Amino acid sequence: MTKHKKLLTALLISAIIISSSGCENSPEIPVINSEAEFSSSESSSSVSESLPEITVVPEVSSEPEEEPEPVLEPVVTLSSPEVERGSYFIIKAENIDLSETVFKDFLGYDRRFFENEGAWYCFVPVKTAAEAGTYNLEFSEGDFSYSAEITVLDKVFNTQYLVVEQATLDATLEDQAVREAFDVFYQKYRWYFSDIPLWNGGFVKPLGNYPYKETTKFGTFRTFSNGKTEWHNATDMAAPGGTPVYAANSGNIIFADWLGLTGNTILIDHGCGVLSWHYHLNSMNVSEGDFVEKNSLIGKVGTTGLSTGNHLHFGISVGGIFVDPIAMMGSEPNFDFGKVIEE
Repeated sequence: MTKHKKLLTALLISAIIISSSGCENSPEIPVINSEAEFSSSESSSSVSESLPEITVVPEVSSEPEEEPEPVLEPVVTLSSPEVERGSYFIIKAENIDLSETVFKDFLGYDRRFFENEGAWYCFVPVKTAAEAGTYNLEFSEGDFSYSAEITVLDKVFNTQYLVVEQATLDATLEDQAVREAFDVFYQKYRWYFSDIPLWNGGFVKPLGNYPYKETTKFGTFRTFSNGKTEWHNATDMAAPGGTPVYAANSGNIIFADWLGLTGNTILIDHGCGVLSWHYHLNSMNVSEGDFVEKNSLIGKVGTTGLSTGNHLHFGISVGGIFVDPIAMMGSEPNFDFGKVIEE
């Protein structure tokens, strides 16, 4: 067989084999693409067998967590456990809200607190007529309660017999309408309370540097010539009529008017229950609603109302109780007690 015949025979055999590959009995020839394909069962088993187990760790913040602030226990401090008749002490409370707290002190008077620089304070005055001795001070707020012993110290006050002309008595102490008008005024303003300090530094003398004579001291037990008696709740400063009268400290004028018993009368609110009272003025330079700075001119000395001569009746009340105004001169309520002084 020639070479050409052999080649032709090979080509025919190849054609027959290729044509027979489309038969049903022909074995399947897998086709592999350029990207490997796997059945789902084969892929899941093979991948899970080939890959390592992965544990998911939650992300941790690099910033440290803030610790909650500790709850501080309430702390109560007294300016002093002892107080003289005609004076006052202060309660200081920290780490507790006493904005709604009202309690009765050991003399039966309602007391409340005011806030100043993050602490709560309460003035507790002791009237001149109180008996010396030991008393129990108590108050509570929620689950917190406080109790302490307070010693009221005795103090000797003067006595005085005052002769008043009958015409003056008839127009003042003997006149029921005059007395009732004063009682209404006194009860209205006695408990006046604004909850922020209005004073500015220490209190000053209401007559400035003008010389005066103290004719009746604070706390004097006075008997009038008609037999009536009183605890004198101020100091009487005798000076010529027309002597200027100044505000002993800054505050609001809450009363400036005439009263039959006290004549021209000015009342200044210095804040937190501290008031100054001015009686028997000849004239007044302020009106209700005015705000006055310390040393501002408010009026002039006179002898109006129940008076036997030119003088200023000057009183200071704290929490509705009169205290010695002379003791207040050059000072102010001290809120710094109990503080640790850093060296």
